[in-house]
Amino acid sequence: QIMMLMRMLRLMRILRLVRLVKSVKPLIILIASVLDSLQGVAWVLLLAGVMIYAMAILTTRLIGQGLAGTMSDDILLYFKSVPDSMFTLFLVMSGAAGDAETGALSTIMSDFPAVKLGFVFFLVTSSWILLAVMNAVLTENFI
Repeated sequence: QIMMLMRMLRLMRILRLVRLVKSVKPLIILIASVLDSLQGVAWVLLLAGVMIYAMAILTTRLIGQGLAGTMSDDILLYFKSVPDSMFTLFLVMSGAAGDAETGALSTIMSDFPAVKLGFVFFLVTSSWILLAVMNAVLTENFI
């Protein structure tokens, strides 16, 4: 019973924060703007997911299965299936690709220079354009 009472007292501390938010008008406006922009952000995330999915199908077919006989399996490991390709593309898009992924990609690009154009297209559309769209959505809702 005492532990239950202690938990309730901790919850009361959170209610103090709610009271603080209600007393500061700019904070209320900011929270309302963030909540209003969630629908636009969800659409941008859906668009990013569709782009990654489409590019993952393309890279799985062209790299993971198309180059299967010409390159070693440890290089093509990142593009063997659509989920693997999606994860690799997400890492590339977010800039979080490790040494193994970067090494595999640079090996593929050095052997097949045309792949560079595909990855440049993917990086420009996935990172820069989606960032600009996200910025536009948030700016429209905050103003």
